[in-house]
Amino acid sequence: MLNEYSMKFYFIKMLYKYLHYVGETEKISVEEIHRMNYIIEKYKNCERFNEQYQDIYNFLLNAEKLEYNEHFHWGRFEWMQMHTMLDEDKLTNIVMFKDENEEIVGMITYDTFYDDRVYLLHTTSDKCLLSKMIDTVLQNENGVVTIKVNSKDEVLANVLQERQFEKKQKDVSVLELDLSEVLEYEILDEYSISPQEFDMDNWQYQLVIHKGFNNEGIPNKWDNEVFVHGVNNNIRTFAIAKDEYCAHCGLWYTEGDSAYVEPVVTIPEHRKKGLARAVIYEACNRAKASGAKRATVLSDQEFYYKIGFKCSSEVYCWVKNI
Repeated sequence: MLNEYSMKFYFIKMLYKYLHYVGETEKISVEEIHRMNYIIEKYKNCERFNEQYQDIYNFLLNAEKLEYNEHFHWGRFEWMQMHTMLDEDKLTNIVMFKDENEEIVGMITYDTFYDDRVYLLHTTSDKCLLSKMIDTVLQNENGVVTIKVNSKDEVLANVLQERQFEKKQKDVSVLELDLSEVLEYEILDEYSISPQEFDMDNWQYQLVIHKGFNNEGIPNKWDNEVFVHGVNNNIRTFAIAKDEYCAHCGLWYTEGDSAYVEPVVTIPEHRKKGLARAVIYEACNRAKASGAKRATVLSDQEFYYKIGFKCSSEVYCWVKNI
């Protein structure tokens, strides 16, 4: 008796013979038909860091090694999951595509706010996969559909063009900072830089984020789940004065070549004192010591160019009206 896998293979083999028999002008191999059979899996609930998170992290960690995915480092997804303004009720719109080994090879996602969509991330440039991902997007969208694509992702761009998408405006630049040398900085005597193995005060962290993004008043305290995951405490850096966190650089790095910068904030009354440069350089030096070769940030701010970042790629909006 044929088992499930044998029956599947038998069906594919017979399909191949049929296609060959009817004289298809473009021959399709058994291997190519296999690649069409991707497993589609939606984000299972509207909870942060759900049971699928580790698989998503592993996928994004591999994806960032491919230059056309450099705009969506795993740290970007984790910051999104931590963000207090995350459109949590939209998490089930995230879709994963798995291969026959049940490993994620593609993902459709947004970034924090559901309006910031759609991102198609992939670790294989199989056009069958990309077409299936595009089909999934089109099935779930109405009106103007926007897919945000890295300028280095030529295969996805070509498939979108074939599907009558048009390349429109630039969304953001991916900037990189070379970490081959130690980055030197100075800081005023009234400030100190948080040491490694720093025991972060969660409330002070929340305040520097709140004030650093120009929010007024006193924020409601975050849930503890916000602090469960996050950047490596040995890398994240604060500038401190009289026990107040005045500036902060979050840096996301575990392994590989690239560390990801987000967020960078300085409280308004402490700006124009070189604190942002100091916390970025210190965090990057720590990442370098752990193995990172570069740091990336998504920005078009002149500030980053002034402190040594250079453009690595750009993200463009590809649009179709349905």
